[in-house]
Amino acid sequence: MSIAITGAGALTPVGLSASATASALRAGIARLGPITSGEVDAPKGGTEPAVGGRVPLEWFGGGPKVEEWPGHERFEHPFPPPQHLVIEEGVERLLRLAIPAATESWQRAVRGGLPPRDWGLFIGLDADEASESGPQLIEALTHALNGFRPAMVEVIREGRAAGLTALHSAAAAIASGKIAGAVVGGVDSLIRPAVHERLMSAGILTAPSSNPHGIRPGEAAAFLVLEANPQAGAPLALLAGTGIAEEPTAGTDQPNQGHGLTNAIRAARGQAALEYIPLMICDLNGERYRALEWLLAFPRSFVNLQWRQDLATSGEFWHPADCVGDTGAASGIVDCIWAIEAMRKGYALTDRVLVWGASEGKRRAAAILAPSN
Repeated sequence: MSIAITGAGALTPVGLSASATASALRAGIARLGPITSGEVDAPKGGTEPAVGGRVPLEWFGGGPKVEEWPGHERFEHPFPPPQHLVIEEGVERLLRLAIPAATESWQRAVRGGLPPRDWGLFIGLDADEASESGPQLIEALTHALNGFRPAMVEVIREGRAAGLTALHSAAAAIASGKIAGAVVGGVDSLIRPAVHERLMSAGILTAPSSNPHGIRPGEAAAFLVLEANPQAGAPLALLAGTGIAEEPTAGTDQPNQGHGLTNAIRAARGQAALEYIPLMICDLNGERYRALEWLLAFPRSFVNLQWRQDLATSGEFWHPADCVGDTGAASGIVDCIWAIEAMRKGYALTDRVLVWGASEGKRRAAAILAPSN
């Protein structure tokens, strides 16, 4: 398949660009702290602020503002949280995340050229995202991307597998000749108050006294630009293969045997003609269920392949959630960006990187990336 990846952009809690994010992830820099979205049970009773990964969007406006509350101090009232820590509800937060990330990817790929007409726009969102979020994001992004008018638009609501599913759909459309290129991304914010409350009520979030195996919520936006025939310079990397599948046990009382994830990885490795166990970057996020699924899928996915002894990272798996929290529908493309930058900078120590993601529902997705040279 080998479709060129010519642009990348990201906003995450550890970086306001693709390269900054990848550098922070390489260094193991974590930015998980108190968020204003809610509270959790404290170990010794009472409550404490919830912890998550927040993108410091205030730096697009000059940084945090100094706020003074003399009346609160005088009468010993608690200070309200700083304005920049207050998280918007709904699509407004997604728009603030998505537009800079998509613009970064677009500017790297197009380099000021005319907006192509035979391209597509593919966006991954959470399955529970409001129905109006997709159209609003499409309108905002097409306006922000210098008059971009996509010939094909697709909004994919598959949670943590959404970004990679969007990548699969875009690659298939390019390979079939329906479009010549595409802007592909995922955006999510699990720290919005309503989302945080829903996840907490469902027992998904970690709490020191009640749920040590939960997740730390995060947020991010990440975008890639795909082209069949690059027009404005050397590609960043190549998309060598993609795959999607369904996990038949999801949503049932049957144990997850990892068949869906296995099939998605096998489809991707078949397209890429993978010859050894690659470096892997994934959406493991602290959930016991997700770790057990990967434990079952890993040996089945690579049963006839070997580690490459000369490649130090063959068989390793990295997971950005350690540093940025669970970024939901953005996670797959965040993983891809780390893979791309790791290969470009040489510390991937391999020429194939597998990225995979698993939704809360049935969808499983995978992609294999290769260097451009």
